[in-house]
Amino acid sequence: MTYDLDTTETRDVRHGVRQALARYRGLTVDDAVLVADELISNAHRHGDAPRTCRLELTHEGRYLRIEVDDASPRQPRPRTPDGSGGRGLMLIDRLASSWGVRNGARHKTVWAELALDREGSSGHAPHLAAARDWDSGGLP
Repeated sequence: MTYDLDTTETRDVRHGVRQALARYRGLTVDDAVLVADELISNAHRHGDAPRTCRLELTHEGRYLRIEVDDASPRQPRPRTPDGSGGRGLMLIDRLASSWGVRNGARHKTVWAELALDREGSSGHAPHLAAARDWDSGGLP
């Protein structure tokens, strides 16, 4: 699926993620929606038009690949979170199996892949394991 981010509402892309992952449930879908939302928000906040988002199931449906293009030459960079933001790339790095940037002649593509068959796809996310351990009296 491809979306023109300059004419499409972010909620419509989130809906597209949910549709693409209709056979999945729980935190797998929530994580994918959050990663898509962060990539799109970063493109709107830091990138230039035209902006595009692509969603694709890859590796025989075991991964969701989210790609967001924008025309800005500025590269994404993690920063220290503060009151104005700075958490987006940290979230993407934590939730995605991998992510990166591909530079083209007139645009860049920031992409992320999420494993759909990873431990946690039943609603028990590995990135929340420390919180589960803490709640059950164990050490994180």
